[in-house]
Amino acid sequence: MMVRTIVSINFNHDGAAVVLRDGEIAAYVNTERFSRLKKHPGLRSEDLDELLGQAGLELSEIDHVLLCNLHLMDSPDIVKMHGSDLKETWIEFWTDQCNATVSIAGQRIPCTVNPDHHLIHAATAYYTSPFDSAAVLAIDPTGCRAFLGRDSELFELRRDYDRWFNANIGYCSVSELLFGSSLVGAGKVMGLAPFGRPAEPIDPEREPVDLEQLIALADRYRAPVRVAGQEMNAALAYFVQVGLERQLAAVFTDLAPIVARHGIEQVLCLSGGTALNAVATESAFAASDFERIHFHPACGDDGTAIGAALWYWHHVLGNPRREHTPAGQMYSIRTYDDTAVRRALDPVRDRLVVAEVSDPRLRADRVAELVAAGAVIGWFDGASEVGPRALGHRSIVADPRDPAMADRLNTRVKFRETFRPFAPSVHNHRATEWFGLRDSPYMLRTATVRRAAEVPAVTHVDGTSRIQTVTRADNPAYYDMIAAFEARTRIPMVLNTSLNTRGEPVVETPADAVRTLLTCDLDYLAFPSHIVGKRGAS
Repeated sequence: MMVRTIVSINFNHDGAAVVLRDGEIAAYVNTERFSRLKKHPGLRSEDLDELLGQAGLELSEIDHVLLCNLHLMDSPDIVKMHGSDLKETWIEFWTDQCNATVSIAGQRIPCTVNPDHHLIHAATAYYTSPFDSAAVLAIDPTGCRAFLGRDSELFELRRDYDRWFNANIGYCSVSELLFGSSLVGAGKVMGLAPFGRPAEPIDPEREPVDLEQLIALADRYRAPVRVAGQEMNAALAYFVQVGLERQLAAVFTDLAPIVARHGIEQVLCLSGGTALNAVATESAFAASDFERIHFHPACGDDGTAIGAALWYWHHVLGNPRREHTPAGQMYSIRTYDDTAVRRALDPVRDRLVVAEVSDPRLRADRVAELVAAGAVIGWFDGASEVGPRALGHRSIVADPRDPAMADRLNTRVKFRETFRPFAPSVHNHRATEWFGLRDSPYMLRTATVRRAAEVPAVTHVDGTSRIQTVTRADNPAYYDMIAAFEARTRIPMVLNTSLNTRGEPVVETPADAVRTLLTCDLDYLAFPSHIVGKRGAS
């Protein structure tokens, strides 16, 4: 049977599903965005309905199903967060004894069960890259694996990195020690790390080789930071971050000459949850012989649904590769029209002030004016982002010039730890001037801020920033708003963080956005045709 339509589902944390039709993504669902339960694993029946609805397909029209990460690596953090592993919420399905077919809602469909976890991570990055051939690394807490991609094929390299690469496991342990969770704590460790840098250099012979030695070293060079009334030792975060950077650099150094011997371009595709650590990946890349690097915005397990579908389409079925634009990678499918916005506003109009703005240029100009005057604005546009980063469709934007803005956002809007940094969204053609690099559309690269005094709100304590570069081709409305802000301030960027509050997934629907406006110190929401404020606010 000719296979044209594929459904791929990730059952691990960050549950997600994709429909691939003739090699193109026709639908995408990230379960937590619709369930409103952070890190929700698997897929619910209503999510499957949403997925098929986006693609305009019936289940009977699906030719193949991939069931990924099924019961392989269930995270105890899900139970800690929600009191359940949430498997009772999953769609009902049955596979035959050979795992060759799956029954869903009365339909029997050919299937593949549990394609290799790191392979489908690698596939997400490689098949969406602009490279004809590449080295590919998939790194997460379960391992570090290398692959070579050439044309439509992807093959594993036997490098045995897991024999010595243990910083990924150490990072999880430190995340749990400091923040009680490896799933949601890893990003916090990365943000805390610069606060723990010791004043004096460390003797290389004292570098730790296991968690016990790491803790002992951190205790020797204590760097206390108060977080929510408690004291944390930031040195522990610093030393595990340094360990990750050094081990990543060693992997990159080992891999580059192997790639050259195979006649592969000196380019690297990177995926897996560890790839979200932009500080470590940037440091290792800068020290390597690789010339270009590509990430998919969904480096985590949400991206494995995409990777599995692409691997099956290209490697298994032998179909030629296609171009994947940045916008096609970073934004999903479902959009919300003015009717959906009005439906979200109507029940709470007595608490709101609503202005209609039918001209996109007027909307961009008005938002830029408000941001320049100190307002914090939720920016809602198009389909929500794929992956964990806000990339100008579900963003909170603010003035990067305000030295008090980071504290204001952390304490009154996001309700999170005060050491957490914020990113800039900067015009791509101006990024080199401000940060020394460009072409970082997914907010997965870091750089030293060259004019830090002018943009203190997006400059971390170590003088760096994790940047998102913006082109008009990728996001015209967001680009125009930044241009309008620059016209007022001569600063070609805005502060950008995700439109959500602590413990919440990034908002998906207009109703989610309105609820966020009313439960924190956001000043306004900017929908495509409405700017919404709170009645009685100054």
